[in-house]
Amino acid sequence: MSKKLLLFIFVFISCSNNGIQSEGYPEPFIGGGVEDMSLSRSESISNSSTSQGDYIIKTAYASTDVSSSNFNSTIKSVENMVKSYEGNISNTYLSTNYQGLQSYSLTANIPAEDFEAFLSEVEELSSFTSISSNANDVTRYVVDIDSRLKSLYGEKEALQDIKDEATSTSDKLQVQSQLRYINQDIEMLEGQKEFYENSTSFSTLTLEIREGSGVSLFSWNYYVQRALGWTESIIGISVSISIILIPIGFIFFVIRKLRNKK
Repeated sequence: MSKKLLLFIFVFISCSNNGIQSEGYPEPFIGGGVEDMSLSRSESISNSSTSQGDYIIKTAYASTDVSSSNFNSTIKSVENMVKSYEGNISNTYLSTNYQGLQSYSLTANIPAEDFEAFLSEVEELSSFTSISSNANDVTRYVVDIDSRLKSLYGEKEALQDIKDEATSTSDKLQVQSQLRYINQDIEMLEGQKEFYENSTSFSTLTLEIREGSGVSLFSWNYYVQRALGWTESIIGISVSISIILIPIGFIFFVIRKLRNKK
């Protein structure tokens, strides 16, 4: 029994060193440069060099400029659209530039089968300054993972049979040690496969909505908002100064009255 066990373990270790532990699965590159608006979104996708397999990770990036009066309503429309497609928003960021104009970016995750329809509907909200799409085929990674998992499960079953037949404690411990390594490899590969499955079941749109960029100088709403902002600042400064000066003035007034009485 020990000779058979040692021979199997030797073969197993050799195969593992040459196969399982020699490869890793880094996350695939997802993204791409922003394409010129002269190319439509559909043209961008059809010109990509990806092969169409069962596991395609789709991402898109878009930015649009809206007037100040439509800024909040556009954000609300996009958020409602994400909900209507049973998607979710994983990240949001709101910022304000030196002119006081706001910029809002969000990352929306949409079921992959509805992604094209979602993009088409988003495009109807506003004309985009830039938009790009990317499709990354990771089918070969998943196929290779399935192949390696099948091999590992076969080795695990064979080791389990040897463990059941082992009569000595030392033999069982040796087999158990190898089973532990196999289970770790299986867990790692299953985690990688789950990552790919989750990435391909939902497609991602990163959308940036900018307030009044490029048209703010011709918008009355822009000047009204800036004027209101300045007025608010002036009032705030005046109130702050008054809170400090009024007590000081009162103290000087009281002191002066006391001196005059003397």
